[in-house]
Amino acid sequence: MIRIPLLFLILIAAATISLPARAVAQHEHAAMDGGHGAHGAAPLSARDSAELAAQVQAVRAATARYRDHASAVADGYRRFGQESPLMGEHWYRPDLVGRPLDLQHPSTLQYVNIGGRKVLAGVAYTVYRRPGDPVPAGFAGSADAWHTHDIAHLADAATEDRPLLHGIVRRRIRNGRVGPEGRTLLTMVHAWVWLDNPDGMFAQEHRALPYLRAGLPSTWAAGADEAVAQGIALLAPGACAGEVRRTGQLARTDGAQNRMLASACEQSAARVRAALARRREAATVNAAAARAWTGYEAAHDRILRADQRARMQRILGAAMEHDMMVM
Repeated sequence: MIRIPLLFLILIAAATISLPARAVAQHEHAAMDGGHGAHGAAPLSARDSAELAAQVQAVRAATARYRDHASAVADGYRRFGQESPLMGEHWYRPDLVGRPLDLQHPSTLQYVNIGGRKVLAGVAYTVYRRPGDPVPAGFAGSADAWHTHDIAHLADAATEDRPLLHGIVRRRIRNGRVGPEGRTLLTMVHAWVWLDNPDGMFAQEHRALPYLRAGLPSTWAAGADEAVAQGIALLAPGACAGEVRRTGQLARTDGAQNRMLASACEQSAARVRAALARRREAATVNAAAARAWTGYEAAHDRILRADQRARMQRILGAAMEHDMMVM
């Protein structure tokens, strides 16, 4: 029997995949779900500003002990998936996933590996909703960018090429047994309360993380688009191995394809390293990173078969279709 935690992990596995820059660009104007959390919302009133500051301070106070990663492990947080270039590692508490929103008890902690240690970057909250239910009120004001994933649709897309598992998933969907008590919309928000995000505290991704991992100034991320950040992410140890794993999970690649993907990725990473060695300045390195990532994406598309690219698009489309992207 497929249980809710498995469906949750299917969702998160897709959500933490390194998305191609063009895929994000195609979805950055996705429809809003519930109207709460739009980027560019009205400026905060003095009252909301004070309330938000108090809320953030309370979250920091509640999670300060988790700056020591060992404390998070001791309190039951577990890692799922691998480190995402622009979101870090996700560590979650099974008992907090899907509970009513409590800002001082985040279901997820987000860490980034910097200099051989796990640095707490932020937190995330998850709330299950039924279709038509309002988006959680969350933080004061309207800047918190909640995004929603349809668990049923994603589980359907992720198991489409596995007939037995797909049949079980479809049956559970028909019987209303996907999601707790029919709440099939998993609604999430990130709050980067420990590491400043150039796109704002509640942005879905954090473009400065690849720079911090590589030992570069976070200020270099200012103005860098998705392709640049992804290219910089290739500097991290094991980055190309992670890219190959992510593609394999989505596209069901074979050994020969994995070797070709790894070679293409390493060549792109070498270009970024060479640019960094020649001239350690933001403009030069960022330009090289953008070219490197674009080159890797082109090789990626050449290496995969049409059916594999289609499978990736189906899963990523299902994962992103309800997103309320920060624009």
